[in-house]
Amino acid sequence: MGEASGRTLNNDLYGRGGPNGPVPGYVASRSTVGTKTDTPILETAQSVSVIGRQQIEDQNALTINQALRYTPSVTTEQRGGAGSTRLEQFSIRGFTAPIFLDNMALPTSRDAFPTVDPYRLERVDIIKGPASVLYGQSGPGGIVNLVSKVPQFVRHGEIFVQGGGFSEVRGGFDVGGPIESDIPGLADQFAYRVIGLGWNGDGPAATTKIERAFINPSITWRPSTDTSLTIIANYQRDPFSGFYGGFPAVGTVFPRNFGNGIFGRLPVNFYDGDRNIERSDRTQASIEYLFDHRITENLRFHSAGRYLRSNGDYRSVFTTFGDVNGPYTSGPIIGRSVGGTQVDIEAYTMDNNFIANFDTGPIAHTALLGVDHRTFSTRSVTGPFPATTSLNALAPDHDLPINFPAFTATSRIDAQQTGVYFQDQAKFDGFILTLGGRYDTARQTGPTRTFSPNGLTIQDVPAEAFTGRASLLYLFDSGVAPYVSYSEAFEPIVNGRIFDRALGSAGRIPDPIASNQYEAGIKYQPPGTDILLTTAFFDIRRSNATTTDPVNPGFVVQTGEVGVQGVEFEARANIAEGLNLIGGFSLLDIRNVRDTGFTTNDLTRRPVPLQGLRPVQVPDTTASLFVDYRFTEGPLLGLGLGGGVRYLGPSWGDPANTFQVPASVLVDAVASYDMKHLDPRLAGLSAQLNVQNLLDERYVTGCLTYSGCYYGLPRTVYATLRYRW
Repeated sequence: MGEASGRTLNNDLYGRGGPNGPVPGYVASRSTVGTKTDTPILETAQSVSVIGRQQIEDQNALTINQALRYTPSVTTEQRGGAGSTRLEQFSIRGFTAPIFLDNMALPTSRDAFPTVDPYRLERVDIIKGPASVLYGQSGPGGIVNLVSKVPQFVRHGEIFVQGGGFSEVRGGFDVGGPIESDIPGLADQFAYRVIGLGWNGDGPAATTKIERAFINPSITWRPSTDTSLTIIANYQRDPFSGFYGGFPAVGTVFPRNFGNGIFGRLPVNFYDGDRNIERSDRTQASIEYLFDHRITENLRFHSAGRYLRSNGDYRSVFTTFGDVNGPYTSGPIIGRSVGGTQVDIEAYTMDNNFIANFDTGPIAHTALLGVDHRTFSTRSVTGPFPATTSLNALAPDHDLPINFPAFTATSRIDAQQTGVYFQDQAKFDGFILTLGGRYDTARQTGPTRTFSPNGLTIQDVPAEAFTGRASLLYLFDSGVAPYVSYSEAFEPIVNGRIFDRALGSAGRIPDPIASNQYEAGIKYQPPGTDILLTTAFFDIRRSNATTTDPVNPGFVVQTGEVGVQGVEFEARANIAEGLNLIGGFSLLDIRNVRDTGFTTNDLTRRPVPLQGLRPVQVPDTTASLFVDYRFTEGPLLGLGLGGGVRYLGPSWGDPANTFQVPASVLVDAVASYDMKHLDPRLAGLSAQLNVQNLLDERYVTGCLTYSGCYYGLPRTVYATLRYRW
């Protein structure tokens, strides 16, 4: 499309209904996450879920974890509801999933991991299954791609204020529009957007706090209908990030005998730390560009790049991980350790590609050729994490005289990856054949450690991989689209991680973990409707996984293979004016199908073969349904009512599979009112009330071991006033 079309490239990509633009209601029809091209989701032969701005607001999702709660096969808040305010940790189809922002990877390093507040986002796109062909090193479960809000050439604005939760107050603004200019030739070429937010209050655990502030300005230059350049800057401070600790299974999953006739469980707001030590101070800043140019009617170029810097200072007193007194310890005394880290991350990412549309006889092609690069550098200072003063759960004292240990080790890791990828989407009649491939080279320098008794240096650790993808879909005129697909992924063992256990027995970094998936499914979108139904069956194999070397426990060997078979269903529908619905379920059978390693049975203190066991924190069943209805006539005009139910099935709580975390059922509710129906002078003003975990269910989101279990959030209530113009 050229000048004569009247459509600009910016509107095609970032306008309402576009693959990176605002989602109408709850149903996105297009996305770039599955192909890096503007492709209908109905024609993408892999499971794709899109969470739009309206869903984020209706559900009052304050974190990415909360935004993903109603997505099938996605398990959120793995470090508990309290931990989700600090880090975005979740799994897709049973595997930890990486986060991308505007199709570019975010670095991973726990205590300085950059977080993205949902208020910055237009939408969240998820592709399930291996995605290395387009995105490089990533896991077998899929990826989450966050899509930034960008300037629009229509004047707009909003402010909001919110209160509730744990004595929290949040407020923000989002304003933008075209920049007027009297300079000849510059009129209607520039638009701006400025987003800001502040958040202050108590944390979910007693004595903890949450504090956040960010500013996110952006500007778009559109010199012609075929060219668009957007610059996005962000600065964010998180001086306090709630709580990140875990508790023993005996006292959370199981009742505990605290003595003195007290028998039960720890309260959901229990805090095991020390207020004089506790610290989670993070600062992050980034600058990013998005450039799109339509060279000809059938050839387009896209380029994106980002520089990011993040540093974190973490200190904590926490429940000792590994209960030396046995898994069924009773009494009020809880053993603790103390420690912390200081981490500094610097990341450069870039993605460039050409998209060409052409025909070869009756076959229409959309071809993609690109190259991307990432450099992640991590500098860390850490300590020994020794045992410290225990805590009496019946009379907790959070001001004990505890000495923070001196840092004893420094670590530096520099990791790089460069990939060249190609893809062809060939259409013939109703058939769509997609073939893709990618060659990656990854290199890591480090970790290098000093001040450590076992100081080590590893230099120039190379890894390379070719990954492929193939799929076939047939689109019937009725809107039914059955498909089959095969995709691959790879993961270098150490990618910004700083643990000695990542070393192979030969003293080198092990080979990359390899994954592949076979998926078959069917999508259905009745013509002329905003209804999208997806059913997918999948089989994933993840090989070269590491387990402890039985000969040298300080190192690992690559003998593990994890298999997942599953089925998932998702429904998204804008059923009628004012009525939206999302629902889904997933069934997963995940286990170690091949492994020569062992874990320890905490009950018997004997080794147990890993083969046949199931990973922790992965429920075999999840299901959810959320409905929102806005009255469009009658005496209740302007009122909106909605609610949802989330079912989280049981999951194994320890590597030896000796106990399970029980299933939980959670209910959410929302009510809203458009004030203009009360008084026309209040046009643009709305009020909303959200209640999460309405029935105040006490539940554990998951356990890592008998000594590491994590509570979900109790009932929370938030009231929001929002004004838009």
